[in-house]
Amino acid sequence: MKTKLKKFTEFSKTILPNEAKYLKDSYRFTDPEKLQIVELLIANALSQNRFQDFDTSINKRKYSYIKDWVENKLTKLDVDNTINWLMSLTKKILTDAITSHEEKEFLNYIQDYKNPDFSFQVLFELAKEYKPYLLVRMRYKDHQIIADFLETYKQDYAQAITIKEKLYRATTEITNQYTLHNNETKHLENWLLEVFNNKNIDGKNRYQAFVLVAFMYTNYNEHDKLKVVFDQIDDYFSQGEMYSRRLLSNYYASRVLLHSKQDELKEAEYYGYLSIRQYNNDVLMYLNNLVAILLRNNKPEKAYKLLEDYQDLYVETHNYHQKIGYCSYQIRVLSELKKNTLAENTAKTFLRKYKKEVFKHRWHHFFTSFINVLIIEEKYNEVLKLSAKYNLTEKEIERQKQSNYVPNISWSISLSRYMEGKINTSRLLDEIKAPLIGIEPTKNQKQLMIRVIDTLSNNLPEAFLKLKSHIN
Repeated sequence: MKTKLKKFTEFSKTILPNEAKYLKDSYRFTDPEKLQIVELLIANALSQNRFQDFDTSINKRKYSYIKDWVENKLTKLDVDNTINWLMSLTKKILTDAITSHEEKEFLNYIQDYKNPDFSFQVLFELAKEYKPYLLVRMRYKDHQIIADFLETYKQDYAQAITIKEKLYRATTEITNQYTLHNNETKHLENWLLEVFNNKNIDGKNRYQAFVLVAFMYTNYNEHDKLKVVFDQIDDYFSQGEMYSRRLLSNYYASRVLLHSKQDELKEAEYYGYLSIRQYNNDVLMYLNNLVAILLRNNKPEKAYKLLEDYQDLYVETHNYHQKIGYCSYQIRVLSELKKNTLAENTAKTFLRKYKKEVFKHRWHHFFTSFINVLIIEEKYNEVLKLSAKYNLTEKEIERQKQSNYVPNISWSISLSRYMEGKINTSRLLDEIKAPLIGIEPTKNQKQLMIRVIDTLSNNLPEAFLKLKSHIN
């Protein structure tokens, strides 16, 4: 009997928490069995760790009805679907390929339109294209419907374009702050929050304002303020505003990073799993972030299974930033599972195949994992060969200028030099203290450093225990 509900059960597990919260305020069923189904579907979607089976005695057609109802509700709400529909109509109007049925549907949509929504700018621009299309065909009645719409919303459109341009200038300032560390952006805070929370402004601009204010708070390490805007957009999503699965996945992935920085690893893991529910172009990035959290939560088996599940995507992707990230985590996971030979061979094979891409994109991430395995295997001479061949010591000196620097590679090279008899204990201590001179590590950096020290102290306890006390 259970197998007959397998399809519905699998479907129910795809429902995201914010979708469930929206559905909770949307249903008006009077049939007690339909009520039972939808209420359990919502409860399961909102539960972080407990899934309750559906009642197999209820007629299967009622499950089909609820499934169709949920899908229709979310499809109509999804801003990406609306934008795709409007863009397809634009193409058909420009190429004289629109059908009478599509025109009728669009005209009805225009007549029922109430307030600027997420896709308002796309809609207005489509209406501008459609207006002369109708006039040249002497369809005066339909032309008047579009003309009235354009007149009614011309001020809203002008405001939307003004805000869009100002948001672009704000984007330039905030991204420059991140990459160049050369300017202050606090003067933008109040305006961005005002745009984000103003329900009379179109949703695309509101969402962009959210992205920028979140980016700005990240630049300033203002995690409390960041959590406030995340909680705000969480409420908006649950009310059906600015909703699409793509945007939800992006939001969940952003929360992973927030909770990770706050050492709230249980929450980070929860949002990490939510972020990969929707398959999209960014899913490999979200997967890498989740694997990093699982490793911090001492769950290498779960991380291994996830990496296996997404192996095909890793092989196919041409995004080398994420491809290198995936392989680096794969090496780390194999090492955690005591499969060090396989980890080393995986690193060597990848480096042989993608050496150019590794140094162009993420050499530090990759070599941190690779060298860590060699240290565990006590292959100190191999570490020194890698360092000499690829000028890793020089590259590390350059990396020290970055604010998030953790000297794991530098320390591993110094340890290897000592173990191979190239330096004495005194010189080793000097070398491992050197990268810390003149820097004030953040809490997160300190934790990372201590984890590296704990790993390296397996090979040389005394020196690294002294370093640990130096950091604390």
